Amino acid sequence: MPIRIHTRHRRGSGLVAPAALIAACALALAGCGDGGGASTKGAGTATAATATATATPSSSPTPEASPTPSAVTMSDQTGAVLGSAIAVADGKGLDYAVYLQGTGLSLAGGGKQASSYGPSEEVCEQVDDSADTNPSFDVAFTIPRDGRDCAGRLLHTPKPTPKPTPEPSKTRADGTGGTSGGGGTGGGSGGGSGVCELMSPAGNCYADGQFCAKKHRGLSTHGRGGEYLTCERDSGGRWRWSDGVPG
Repeated sequence: MPIRIHTRHRRGSGLVAPAALIAACALALAGCGDGGGASTKGAGTATAATATATATPSSSPTPEASPTPSAVTMSDQTGAVLGSAIAVADGKGLDYAVYLQGTGLSLAGGGKQASSYGPSEEVCEQVDDSADTNPSFDVAFTIPRDGRDCAGRLLHTPKPTPKPTPEPSKTRADGTGGTSGGGGTGGGSGGGSGVCELMSPAGNCYADGQFCAKKHRGLSTHGRGGEYLTCERDSGGRWRWSDGVPG
């Protein structure tokens, strides 16, 4: 006779598997939701950082260049009186200087400044320094040297000095002739025109560069070669005869 075996199940054990499956799915869904939120947040942060990094900085406005001031110039005053020329320079706000004509005035610094001058003296030349090459002046005027015009010619010729009279010859006690007096030999020696209005104490015509006597300072005469000479100070302050030609 066959044996029958009856298996008994515990009540409620059939619901264990479905419940466990539902719980596992719930946990999985919860984990997927958190992961998705983190990824979205990270992507948003990266996008913001990229936008910040690639933003172009605003450029500052370029300053405008200052306009270059135009050089102040004045009309040529050559031939006018010095007082009028100075008034024009002052009206333009220009620094001026006064030099002697024929002494080599240039923007490089040559020339001899006049120690004194009057407003009625003639302006021989005007030198403008619009490029500010010479720091001493903006405009310079030249005036004639003492006793001369703008061309260097003498304004007056002094009266000729009479030649010294030779002393009479002396007779010795024995009746023989003595030596003749000296001093009458210079005059027109040395070539030229032979007319020397002023002569040295020795009775000779003066020459260019020769020292002049104290009584002849500031005067003019013809030299031994016929040239016009004026007794004036040289660059060292010594009184010499000069023909007005540098060198």
